[in-house]
Amino acid sequence: MKALIAAEYNSITLEVVEPTKTSPLGRLPALEAPSGEVVFGSNAVARTVARLRADTGLYGSSFAESGLVDSWIDFAANEIEVAASVVTYPLINNAAFSEAAVAKATDDLNKALTVLNSHLQDNTYMVGHRVTLADIALASALFYPFKLVLGPSSQKRFGNVTRWFTTVVNQPAFVEVIGTTELCATESAKKGGGGAAAAKAPKAEKPKAEKPKAEAKPKEEAKPKEEKKPKKKDDDDDEPEDDVPKEKKEDHPFKIMDKEKPTSFVMDTWKKTYSNADDYKVAFQWFWDNFDNNGWSIWRGDYNYNEESVKLFMTSNLIGGFIQRTEEIRKWLFGCMSIRGVDKPAQMKVSCYYLIRGDSIQPLIACNDDAACYTWTRVAVPASTEDKEQLYKYWIADEKDIIDGEECLVNRCYK
Repeated sequence: MKALIAAEYNSITLEVVEPTKTSPLGRLPALEAPSGEVVFGSNAVARTVARLRADTGLYGSSFAESGLVDSWIDFAANEIEVAASVVTYPLINNAAFSEAAVAKATDDLNKALTVLNSHLQDNTYMVGHRVTLADIALASALFYPFKLVLGPSSQKRFGNVTRWFTTVVNQPAFVEVIGTTELCATESAKKGGGGAAAAKAPKAEKPKAEKPKAEAKPKEEAKPKEEKKPKKKDDDDDEPEDDVPKEKKEDHPFKIMDKEKPTSFVMDTWKKTYSNADDYKVAFQWFWDNFDNNGWSIWRGDYNYNEESVKLFMTSNLIGGFIQRTEEIRKWLFGCMSIRGVDKPAQMKVSCYYLIRGDSIQPLIACNDDAACYTWTRVAVPASTEDKEQLYKYWIADEKDIIDGEECLVNRCYK
């Protein structure tokens, strides 16, 4: 599950096949590289897949963050997975269980959830401001507990964990692998999840990720998934044909623009320059030296309903949701969204700067309804020294930096 979700985030195709090689102990999962080497163990496989692309941020945005990601992966393995297995396996496989073991595992699981709940009090994600492999590992470990034993009272008790879990499992990459996740709707015999009586529950459906118990084998090159062909309609079949995709990617206006009005500014090059920069001043010099004002435009967006911002984590989720809904035009979009001010009701402001293909912000609004809640102002190019400095601050801001005369509380980069 972890490896397949990480592969979705990194746009890497993993071919799930019958194993030809496994771990030294003959266990799965294992990852067979094109060169023949085999990486074994679920965490090792997931880490390998996550590290295949640095620009997606699955291992954090800094050396320190990569260490934190590893810390939470180990936390999932050492503090959650065993306890979660003990309380859920009787439900999944109708296996025999020990009431004492389930009670001990339930207590261990609750202790781990208490730690997570405290951490997520002021954090939307486990590390930084976007999904990392830490979120993937922890959500995978908690998939069955939230589905089978953590009923409404536990969901309320660990409210921050529940909010985080529902946020991450509804990301497109998660849904692609595990489908739609429904939280447990009934209480088990013991408060906080688990309990001997839980073993009488119906057998749970496994997520898509576990369907083949075979090794995952990466292909030499990542290829886009093939679209499913519609079924052919028989002459005497009254059923309508399967829906053909309504909008083919190659027909997107930006793709047409790329063909008919090519640009000298390469977005992928800019994103790599930005992501790998040791000195942002040098990166921004490259940006302005190569910017094509005829092919691209820069826009500032200011949220129209800042008075509704009550809690920082809720406002952070607001911009997180905005970012998630722009996947359709990721190839032609770059920017940062910031929350500044004071973490008090109606004292936080949301604003952003985006670089987009073409000379209009409407394509962003068309693919993301949230964008209509912002007032958009185009940055004139050639940009003034003041505008360049403002853009620089927004695109590199860290927490506690000053932007627009106020302290930055959250800054998320979309790339």
